Amino acid sequence: MTAIVRHAISTDIDAIFSLGIKEPAFGVNKTIRFYEREELAEWIASPDENLLLVLENDGDLVGFCFCKIMSFHWVYLDNFYVCPTSRGQGFGHLLMQALLDLLRERKITYLTTLVAESDTFLSAFFGECGLVTEKTYVWQDRFVT
Repeated sequence: MTAIVRHAISTDIDAIFSLGIKEPAFGVNKTIRFYEREELAEWIASPDENLLLVLENDGDLVGFCFCKIMSFHWVYLDNFYVCPTSRGQGFGHLLMQALLDLLRERKITYLTTLVAESDTFLSAFFGECGLVTEKTYVWQDRFVT
């Protein structure tokens, strides 16, 4: 395994966007398929508010994770992704370990995320990484037009 995890840089934006736009799970609706390139650029430019890590294997970007820093001790893991063709090789665990190491380094002690109830694979993966179901919520949203 020649994979590395690093902070995203501006030249990664197109690759991250390409991964995200291909993944149906990221689509909110027919109009919103993934984050906009401008959002990715904002996150990279604001590391005190956001953590955007990328996973490279042999020079190719094959995964990423994005966390929003909610407070001095809490981050919300909004996206965690490894390309289907790169799964099963330990890359997800490498990405998660890098994220946890970064959180410890920054003295952030609380990590939360939402997982679709139907996504048993991701739920099991996060369980392997030490995340546990604490509470059950109903996701509510509204598009303001």
